[in-house]
Amino acid sequence: MIAVLLLTHEDFGKAMLKSAELVLGTVEKAKTMGLHRGDDIGGFCSDVGAVINELNQGEGVLVFADLFGASPYNAAAIASSKISVPYKCITGLSFPMLLEALTMRSSCNLAELTKHCMEAGKNGIKELFEELSSTKA
Repeated sequence: MIAVLLLTHEDFGKAMLKSAELVLGTVEKAKTMGLHRGDDIGGFCSDVGAVINELNQGEGVLVFADLFGASPYNAAAIASSKISVPYKCITGLSFPMLLEALTMRSSCNLAELTKHCMEAGKNGIKELFEELSSTKA
């Protein structure tokens, strides 16, 4: 099974994973790491690499970062030079992406799962009234 790691500011990742468990039930091989105000960024970067290593069970780790170019994302980038575990990192974490990852990770390889999650993120963006009007036509 592909493991999942959420890298976010503060406790955003914890809330996302808790919400996913409300929908899916207990989730295994998934972890969150939040960067909090005042945290040592160097320590956070080291911890990210250690957690990716810890989570990997041979099929890789799919890492989600909340914001492109921000510190959690940068920590995932820095980890790439320090570990040899296969992993992918997707930014712009959304609930549809997370649910896709958690439900499809046993049936896809890491590259396929990454693609599915990115599509779920794009397809999950809808505007209520546009959707309602398209169903009336």
